[in-house]
Amino acid sequence: MQSWRNALTEAADLSGFDSRVYRTESALIEEIVNAILKRVDDTFQSENEDLVGVRLPMKEIESLLRTGSTNVYKLGIWGIGGIGKTTIAGAIFSKISRHFAGSFFARNVREAEETGRLGDLRQQLLSALLNDGNVMNFPNIDLNFQSKKLTRKQVLIVFDDVNHPRQIKDLVGRLDLFASGSRIIITTRDRQVLANCGVDEVYQMKELVHDDALRLFSRHAFGGDHPHESHTELACKIIKYARGVPLALEVLGRYLYGKRREVWENAISKWETAPPKGIQDALKISYDGLDDKEQNVFLDIACFFIDDDRDTVTKFLDDCEFFATSGIEVLVDKHLITISVRNKIKMHDLLRAMGREIVRQESTNDPGKRSRLWHHKEVYKILSENRGTEAIEGISLDMSKVKDINLHPNVFAKMPNLRILKFYSSMDEENKCKVSHFQGSEFTEVRYLHWHGYPLKSLPSNIHPEKLVLLEMPYSNIEQLFDIVQNHGKLYQIITAAFNFFSKTPTPLSTQHLNKLAILNLSGCGNLQSLPDRIHLELLKELNLSGCSKLKRLPEISSGNIETMHLDGTALQELPSSIECLSKLSRLDLADCKSLKSLPSGLCKLKSLDVLNIDGCSNLQRLPEELGYLEALDSLHAVGTAIRELPPSIVHLKSVRAIYFGRNRGLSLPITFSVDGLQNLRDLNLNDCGITELPESLGLLSLVTELHLEGNNFERIPESIIQLSNLERLFIRYCERLQSLPKLPCNLIWLDAHHCTALESLPGLFPSSNESYLRTLYLSDNFKLDPNDLGGIVKGALQKIQLLATARLKEAREKISYPWLQGRGFLPWNEIPKWFSFQSVGSCVTLEMPPGFFNNERVFGLAFSVILRFSGKFRFFCISKKKFNMYCEYIVRPKDNHQHCSTSQRTLLGVVDCVVYDHLFFGYYFFDNKEFNDFRKYNCIPVAVRFYFQEGYLQEGNEFLDCPVKKCGIRLFHAPDSRESFSCDRLLTPID
Repeated sequence: MQSWRNALTEAADLSGFDSRVYRTESALIEEIVNAILKRVDDTFQSENEDLVGVRLPMKEIESLLRTGSTNVYKLGIWGIGGIGKTTIAGAIFSKISRHFAGSFFARNVREAEETGRLGDLRQQLLSALLNDGNVMNFPNIDLNFQSKKLTRKQVLIVFDDVNHPRQIKDLVGRLDLFASGSRIIITTRDRQVLANCGVDEVYQMKELVHDDALRLFSRHAFGGDHPHESHTELACKIIKYARGVPLALEVLGRYLYGKRREVWENAISKWETAPPKGIQDALKISYDGLDDKEQNVFLDIACFFIDDDRDTVTKFLDDCEFFATSGIEVLVDKHLITISVRNKIKMHDLLRAMGREIVRQESTNDPGKRSRLWHHKEVYKILSENRGTEAIEGISLDMSKVKDINLHPNVFAKMPNLRILKFYSSMDEENKCKVSHFQGSEFTEVRYLHWHGYPLKSLPSNIHPEKLVLLEMPYSNIEQLFDIVQNHGKLYQIITAAFNFFSKTPTPLSTQHLNKLAILNLSGCGNLQSLPDRIHLELLKELNLSGCSKLKRLPEISSGNIETMHLDGTALQELPSSIECLSKLSRLDLADCKSLKSLPSGLCKLKSLDVLNIDGCSNLQRLPEELGYLEALDSLHAVGTAIRELPPSIVHLKSVRAIYFGRNRGLSLPITFSVDGLQNLRDLNLNDCGITELPESLGLLSLVTELHLEGNNFERIPESIIQLSNLERLFIRYCERLQSLPKLPCNLIWLDAHHCTALESLPGLFPSSNESYLRTLYLSDNFKLDPNDLGGIVKGALQKIQLLATARLKEAREKISYPWLQGRGFLPWNEIPKWFSFQSVGSCVTLEMPPGFFNNERVFGLAFSVILRFSGKFRFFCISKKKFNMYCEYIVRPKDNHQHCSTSQRTLLGVVDCVVYDHLFFGYYFFDNKEFNDFRKYNCIPVAVRFYFQEGYLQEGNEFLDCPVKKCGIRLFHAPDSRESFSCDRLLTPID
C-alpha cells in the first residue's frame, strides 16, 4: 500500500497540460503524445545504456529503416558470428516497436529449424502479430488464412539468425503481404540469404573500435569500464587478439575474471594456437554450412593464402578441383573472407584461428597426420625427423624462424598427396632447407612450388610440370628452369625473381605451350639476355622484367589482354612496334632504362594507357609528337631525362592529372596553355628544370592543386597565378633569382619559399585575416626581405592563429570536425613575440599550472615559438641541405606517482631546413579528442614543454642533445568556463 501512496503522491505533484493554451484539441493531443514518446525514449536510453558500441550502428540502421516511409521495407543485418547482429537488432526492436500495430522478435530461427521448433515459433509470431492467444491452441492452423489478416496490420518483425530463405517462408509466407509501413529486419551470416529474400538494403556489421572493445572486455574481466592498472598491457593484447568481436571479448573476459596474472599470460599464449571453445563453436557454424569443396577452399586460405591475390589463388584452387571461382563467392557471402580493393584475400584473425583449429583437430597429437602444416615448430619437426605421411597436402614454412634443416632425399616421397610446398623467408634471404638430391616419386601432385633459395641446379626430376600452376623460385641456384616449364600448358605464374646466381646464361624461354599463362614475372633475372623472337600468350595480363639489367631487346608481343608491363631497370634501347597493338595496356613502366633513346609513335595509339613512367631514362631526348592522343593517360612521370622540348600536343592531354618533369635541365615550356587543354591537371612538378620564364597563361591550369617550381631561374611569377583558385600548395624553394611574389590564391594553404635569396617583397601575402587560408609558410634563408615586412608577416600570422583558435573552439562546441589541427611558419627573426605568455631561454619552458590541468578539457591547443640556428658543428648539415623534424615534448608528473603513466608525450610540429642565422619557427597545434588520455586518467601535473630536433625528413632519427634552440615560448588556448557566456572575442588579444 505504501508504494501506491508514494506513486499517487508523485503523480499529484506532476504538472499537467493546460488545455486553454492550445488552439485545438488535436494540438493538445499531439503535445501529450510527444511528451509520452519522449519519456519512452528516455526509458529506452536507460535500459540500453549498458550496451557498448551500439550508438553509431543504431543511428545508421535507423536512417536505413526510413521509419517515415509508407512502403514495406526489408533490411538485412549481415556479419560474422558473434559480431553483435542480434544485440543491435534487439536494441532497434526495443526502440521502435511501439510505432507498429504488431511486433515480434523471432529469435534463433536457424536453431529453431534444426531442433524442429519452427512450427512453435510460427505460432508465437502469429499470436503476437494478431494479438490472438487462441492461435497457440491450433498448431496446424492454415498459414494462408492467417496471412490475409496480416495484410491489414503495420508490423515490425525481426528474423534473427536466418541461414535459408525457406525459413522465413515457413514462418510468414511472403514478406510483401504486410500493410504499408511495415518493417522487416533479417540478421544472417550469409549475404546470399538476404539477396534471395529481396531485402532493400544490407547493413554490414563492423568490429568494435578499440575504446569500446576495451570497455566491453573490462566489464566482463574486471567488473568495470576500465582494466586494472596492473593488467592494462595484458588487456590490450587480448583486445588486439579479439579484433573487435563482442562475443570473443565477453567469452575471454568471463574466463579471465578474478584469475591471477600468470593465468592470463598462459591463456594468451594458448589462444595464439587455438581459440576458446565458446568462440570456436560460434564461428564454426558458418563453416559447417559449407560443402566439402568450399570447406577445402576455406582451410587452404586460412592456412596458406591470406593476403594473396584472389585471381592467383582462385586459379590454383580451381586446378585442385575445389571449384574456387564459386567457392570464394560463397565465403565472401558468409563473411568468412573479404576481398580488398587491391584484390587481396583478407580473413579475420579469429576466423583464421578457427580454420587452423579445425585442421589441428584432425590429429591433436601427431601433426604428421594433419592435412595442412604451417607452424614453424611443427614443420621443422616433421621435416627434420622425416615423419611425413600421405595425409599431408600442404606445407608452409617461414625459414627465418628455424635453424638449418638437412632434408632426407626421400622426405617428400612420403607425402604423395602434397599439393602445396612453400619455403619462404620473411626476414632474410637465406635458404634453411638443405638437400643434396631427391629420390623417389616426390612432387607428383604438387601444383604450387615456392622455394626461396632453392639449393639445387635443376628442378626435381619427378616433378609433373603439367600439374604445376604456381612456380616461385626466388634467389635460387637453379640453372635449368625453362626446359622443364616449356612443355606444358597449365603454368599460371612464373616468378623467378632475382636469379642472380646463374652460373650460365639460361636457355631462352619457349612460350608456345604456356597458353594459360597470365603472369610472366622474371624480375631480377640479372643474367637474362634474351627472350623468344615473338611472345604470343593469349591470356597474358602482366609482364614483369624489372631489373633484368642485361636484357637489350624486347620481342614482338601480340598478347591482346596484357594490362601491365614492368620494364624498369632493363637495357632496352627501343620498344617493339607491336606495342601499339596492346589495346588493354594501362601501365607501362620504363623507369631507369638508361639506354632507351626513343619511344615509338605507335605508343600514342594506346587508348587504355593510364600510367607512363620514364623516370631516369637519361638518354631519352624527346617524347612522341602525338603524345596528346593518349586520351586515358592519368599520370606522366618523366623526372631525370634528357628531354629539353615538349611536344605541342601535350596541352591536349585532357585526362592527365599529374605531370612530373623534374630534373630536366634546359626544359622549355609551351608558350601558352589552352583553355580546354590539361583541364584535369592537379599536380605539376617542374623542379630543377632551369626554367627562366613561366608562361603568362599559367593561370589557365584552373584545377591545379599542387605546383612544384623549385630550383628554377625565373625572376617573377605571372600575376595570372591568382586565377588558380584550387591551388593549395606552392613550392618555390631555391629559386634564387625570384625577386617578388604576386598576390596568391586565397585557397593556398602551403607556401615554401626557402632560400629564395633574391626575394625582396611579398605584397599581399596576408591580404585579409579572413581571406587567406595559408597554414604553412616557409621564408627561411631570405635575408633581403625587409624586417618591417617580416614583422608584419609575424603579426598577421599570430592574428590568423587567434582567429583559427576561435573557430576551432566554435567547431568543438558544435561537435563539428575541424580539419586544420596544425600550422607553422619559419622565417628570419631573432625575438619571441610578447604575445607568447610562457617564455624561456633555451629549449625548455616551465609551466606553472594547477593539478588537474589535463583533466580540464577546456584547454584545446597551444601556440609555440622557437628561435633557432644551426651554428658550429651543425653548419655542415646546411651545406648538404639537411632537414630536421622538430618536436614538442610535454613533460608531466603523475599526481600519485602512478608507475604505468608515461611522464612525457611528444608531438611533431613540422620539418625545418638547416639555417645558419637566427630564425623564428612558430605556429599552432590543436589537440584532438584522444590527446593526453593517459595524462587525464592519472591526473598528471604539467611541468614543462621542451623543444628538440631529430635528423631525418618525417622519419625517426637520433635526437640532438646539443639542441640549436636559443629561446622558446608557448601560449595556451582554453575555452571559457561553462558558466560563462561564449564570445568570439574572448580569445583575441592585442598583438604588439
